[in-house]
Amino acid sequence: MARNLEIRAATGEGLSDEKRTELRRAANNLLALNKMEEAKHRQIFEEASEVCWPEVRGELGYRHMVHLADVFEGWAFDSRMSPGWTAKLAGWAGSMRTLAEEVGPDWDPPKPERGLSLIGFIGRNLMDE
Repeated sequence: MARNLEIRAATGEGLSDEKRTELRRAANNLLALNKMEEAKHRQIFEEASEVCWPEVRGELGYRHMVHLADVFEGWAFDSRMSPGWTAKLAGWAGSMRTLAEEVGPDWDPPKPERGLSLIGFIGRNLMDE
């Protein structure tokens, strides 16, 4: 949209100098806003990808973690998600894949006898366990 405003300011016949300046200012403001939003979503992603969920290691096996990462990623790209939630869920997917790599494909702890954490509950229930 910012590019369209710039083009309109440069090529718009019959526009006053004042209107051209106004269009250029609007384009610059829009570009600045876009950069701020990108930085915000990058920060959300970075924070979410550093989540470690220490309890998950004892609650979920490798297969659960990989499946949960895929589910988070699927949710992230659902068109109903806000950009902030997309960044957060994509970060969680990356975090969960990192944890799965750390424990390795042979990791399969028994289901804890005590109650599961929310992430443990989701991870096991997604696989009907």
